[in-house]
Amino acid sequence: MPRPWQAVSRSPEECKLLNKFLKLASMALALALSSALQASSGPKPIALVSAVGDQLTLVRQKEGVGSNIEPFTRRQLQLNGQSLNFAMLRGLDRALEIEEPQAPRVLLRWDAPEETRKAMAETYGRERDDVVLQALITHLRGLPERSQWSRIEALLPKYFRHQTRGMGTKLAGIGIYTQPLESGQIDLSGDGVATAIEGPADGQNRTINPTTGEYGRASTYVAPYVYFERVTLDAQTLAVIGRKAQFDNIKYHDPMATANDVFKHLPLTDLLGRLMEMAERSAYQSVRGKEGSVEVSTPRELPASAPTTTR
Repeated sequence: MPRPWQAVSRSPEECKLLNKFLKLASMALALALSSALQASSGPKPIALVSAVGDQLTLVRQKEGVGSNIEPFTRRQLQLNGQSLNFAMLRGLDRALEIEEPQAPRVLLRWDAPEETRKAMAETYGRERDDVVLQALITHLRGLPERSQWSRIEALLPKYFRHQTRGMGTKLAGIGIYTQPLESGQIDLSGDGVATAIEGPADGQNRTINPTTGEYGRASTYVAPYVYFERVTLDAQTLAVIGRKAQFDNIKYHDPMATANDVFKHLPLTDLLGRLMEMAERSAYQSVRGKEGSVEVSTPRELPASAPTTTR
C-alpha cells in the first residue's frame, strides 16, 4: 500500500472516471452556490401592521340649535382584543399576496402603550393621527428584525374634518354614523364645523336594505364607516415613503323596519359583523382598488408572540 505522500499511478480508465466524478461534483457545487445566491437575493419580506385601535366611535346626528354647536353626539365603544386590527390585517395580507406573490409577508401585532393611549385621549384630529404614527415608529425602531424587511405597510386612523357623502363631520378610524333626521342636510356657519356638503339637495343618499340587499334612496340611515390611511415606511430608516387615504362607508336603511330609530334597524351584533367585513374589504381595496373583489375570510387571530411570517 503506498504511503499518503507517495504518488499513485492510475490506469487511463480510472483517470477518466475520476475526471468525470470531479466534473459532476464541480457542477453540483456550482448549482448549490447559485441556488443559495438566488435565495439570498430573493424578495425580502414585507411587514404589515394595523394600528386602527380597539375602539369604535358612535356618531349620531342631532337637531342643530345654533351655528356654534356641533349637531352630533359622540361616544366610544370599547371592543375586546384586536378584532378591528386583525380584520384589516387579513384584508391587507390577502391583497399583497395577489399584488406581490413572490414576497413573504410578516404580520405584526402592536398594542399601543399606556402613554400613547393617554396622548391620544388628549389630542384630536390630525394631531391624534401624528401621535399614533410616531408611537408606532418608536415601537418599530426597537425591532432588530426589520433589517431583514423590504418595507412596512401600516394601517392608521385618518382624520377627515368635513362632511362628505352624507356622513358626519370630524370622523376618523372606524365607527358607526347614525342619521335619524329626515332633512339630512346640515349647513352650519361661524366655526366651520360642517363646511362641505356633498349629495342631493333633498338629503337622500344611496342606501342598502340590510334584509334584502336591494339598493334604495333614503335620508335616514345607519352607516358603518372606515376612515384610515395606508402609510408605507422604509424598513431601514423608517422614513415615510408613501401615503394612501381610504374613506369607506355603507348606509343601511330598511323601509320595512318597525323601529322608529334607524339605528335599531339592525341588531348591534349584526351591525358590528358588517363593520368588520367592510374593514377587511377596505384594507384589501387600499392595495387592489375598488375594481378588485374580495371574499371576506374566516376570522383568525395573530398570536401574542407576533410577528408571524406568511406567504
